Amino acid sequence: MEQWRGRNAIVTGAGSGIGAATALELLKHGVNVIGLDVQSAKLVSLENSIKNDVAITDTPKRDQRGIFYPKVCDITNERAVQDVFVWVDDALGGVSVLVNNAGIIIRTSLLDGTLKDWTRFMDINVLAQCVCSREAYRSMTKNKINGHIVQINSICGHSKTPYFAHKMYNATKTAITVLCEGLRHELSLVDSKIKISSISPGSVDTDIFKTAQFRPSSQVVSSRPALKPNDVAAAIITVLDTPPHVEIAELTIIPNGSTIQSYRTPLPVNLSEK
Repeated sequence: MEQWRGRNAIVTGAGSGIGAATALELLKHGVNVIGLDVQSAKLVSLENSIKNDVAITDTPKRDQRGIFYPKVCDITNERAVQDVFVWVDDALGGVSVLVNNAGIIIRTSLLDGTLKDWTRFMDINVLAQCVCSREAYRSMTKNKINGHIVQINSICGHSKTPYFAHKMYNATKTAITVLCEGLRHELSLVDSKIKISSISPGSVDTDIFKTAQFRPSSQVVSSRPALKPNDVAAAIITVLDTPPHVEIAELTIIPNGSTIQSYRTPLPVNLSEK
């Protein structure tokens, strides 16, 4: 991670969950973090967590830690996103790392769902990532930085969720899988050394369902053990901590005891009887 020490990373959805864990981990490695979140209260809470984190604030490492810059930003607002990147360019010399973490889940049926919900899904999970990635590319190119863009995907971008009213979430994450390869393709055509990594975690213990204002069924909860946000943050450090000639294109992480493809729970099988 020495290559990123003193550099600048933008983390979307930084106020909680995977975003907050990632911000803390980057700061510990001496990376400056511009944390974006639409909720100012969450950014204040993260700032307090940073102040209370001994690994960041202990005296021997104080001059090596990164600097945290909280920015309230609605990433579905193109102008607001552009303003953040302009500020980073002007004040900090450009962005070196982008972690596209912000995302939502909504339980919405294809049979009777609303266009409002579908549009919100696409705006946050897909289009906002595209805008942030485009602006990161522009900033990195302008400042001659061989940077790294990390997209937080999902195993739902590589498999189908068998539960009712979750296929739109599948669709948004599948789009990210395709767009990551599309970014790599276009970057190769312009001879750019910017890296694109997709990280696809399984179930993660975050507030995403609380934000969606629905509780997953008992079947979903009982059949899928969960990762912690810190596990995903560690995976982000893994893909960033590679030499210039190595690019981790896709990293899939799941809790031990789970699977990439979700299955409906069958009757128990007694293997000893076979």
